[in-house]
Amino acid sequence: MTMASIFRPSRVIAVAIVIGVVFWIGSGALVEGDGESSATDTAGSLSAASLAAETGGEEAGAAPEQVEIPVQKVSVATVESERHDRSIMLSCVTRAENRALAVARGAGVLLNLSVKRGDMVEAGEIIARVSDEGREAAVKQAEAFLAQRLAEYDANKALIDRGNAPRNSLPALEAGVAAARAGLAAARAEADRSLVKAPIAGVVDTVPAEVGQAVQVGMSIAEIVDPDPMLAVGSVSEARRTSVRSGQGATIRFIDNSTVNGRVNFVGLSADTATRTYPVEATIDNADMAIADGVTCEMAVELGPVEASSVPRSALIFSDEGILGVRVSDQDSMVHFVPVGIVDDASDHIWVSGLEGSYDVIVVGQDFVKDGDLVEAVNEAAESTAEAVAAAESPA
Repeated sequence: MTMASIFRPSRVIAVAIVIGVVFWIGSGALVEGDGESSATDTAGSLSAASLAAETGGEEAGAAPEQVEIPVQKVSVATVESERHDRSIMLSCVTRAENRALAVARGAGVLLNLSVKRGDMVEAGEIIARVSDEGREAAVKQAEAFLAQRLAEYDANKALIDRGNAPRNSLPALEAGVAAARAGLAAARAEADRSLVKAPIAGVVDTVPAEVGQAVQVGMSIAEIVDPDPMLAVGSVSEARRTSVRSGQGATIRFIDNSTVNGRVNFVGLSADTATRTYPVEATIDNADMAIADGVTCEMAVELGPVEASSVPRSALIFSDEGILGVRVSDQDSMVHFVPVGIVDDASDHIWVSGLEGSYDVIVVGQDFVKDGDLVEAVNEAAESTAEAVAAAESPA
């Protein structure tokens, strides 16, 4: 066999493949042996560690560490129930109780106007005069006719008394005199229509007519307002109408923060179709005319005292069942939900019922706790004082 035949390419490739397979199988055996040794070493280590834990742990008496649950910090305000005078606040406007128009009662020309705006007048005072348009002449004619009837009556009455005239003619004479008297009264009443008189006592507010103007019956000559008493007119909702009654006291506050006392004198029975509210009127004494007509104001109607507690508006919450209430912290710093009812509403706090006695109401953090939680309660007033002191002591 020649060297060329021994080192043929096919034989060389076959030998190389055989050698590679042998090395691959040998490397797997080596890796498996190392893995078993490692596993044995690891098992031994674990057994030793377990034995050390069992012996050493029992000797040391070690206990598992407990996880501490953090306590929520909340701010509370101490609230105590007290006697509270309830009231209903109504938006209102002042209105004169008595106002009237002085009108022309007869047609003609306005000859005289003796008042101007702001003048004080008495009831029945003559404030203007309209041309008589023959009314005085009618009075004179009625007076003459009456005189004639009286003369006829006297003459015929004398004849009847002497028996020279039948007595049955006397009723006709008396009827003639009565008719003449009625005619004179009617003429004088017509003549009186030339005078424009003040219907009420008060202040002349407007004078729409002018001297020389032709006027008709019923035309307004002046408007007169009686400033005393003055009314505060507001409206109350359907829900609160039954709480307001005639005779209750009322406090009226004006835009300049001045207040006057009044008394409810009327509560309407028919609601306004647009707002579904009922009119309420309170009478105010205004002898000095300090209160003008048409002034915007607020009317607080007194409803009587009740036992209630004042809580911050922000402290109110709703429970999962939709019940209005507050969360409080008891003596053991445990949280409880207490249902309340609204008694009165103020600008920065709410008067509520249901908190009889003294309670620490949670005012900050109440939304982050629930019933049964333990909390660290910090009094709101003490916290504010501490912050103020710290701010004062800190360098500028």
